[in-house]
Amino acid sequence: MKTYTEQEVVAEILDKTRKLTRYFLSKLDGVDPLHQIVVGEHKLNCITWICAHVTWAEHELVVRALGGEPLPIPWLEQFKFGTSSEPQVTWPTLAEIREDLDKVHEVALNVIRAQTDLGQTAQIDLFGPTSTKRDIVYHSIRHEGTHAGHLSWLCKLNGIKTI
Repeated sequence: MKTYTEQEVVAEILDKTRKLTRYFLSKLDGVDPLHQIVVGEHKLNCITWICAHVTWAEHELVVRALGGEPLPIPWLEQFKFGTSSEPQVTWPTLAEIREDLDKVHEVALNVIRAQTDLGQTAQIDLFGPTSTKRDIVYHSIRHEGTHAGHLSWLCKLNGIKTI
């Protein structure tokens, strides 16, 4: 029986979470990616923003926080935490975002697998100055799972059967 390192297990969990995100994105093919559904008085984030935000988050929370080499993606900062989710003319297309989403994910998995100790202090202090690389990666997994759930809601709100 093969023994897995913590880094291999964590990378696999992150990858399985991404597969769920990709599943819901595939179900949303054909839906206007900039359409914001309104619930009550609240506009929900559109497909494009969610996809781009997940890309930004994995780049920040895994690639950069674990000391990986940042990727030259010019549009990332438009989708960081706290940015407007109102569609902008400066946004890349969903196809461009999905291409970078895959690139960032591949790099992120490699960065996780290359770690020697996830208990080390991370390059960012998301939870304060003692944030460990483990804390950051675990949060990244939770974060992506949350947005996969948002994509699931968008499927249901667009009448798309998911199971």
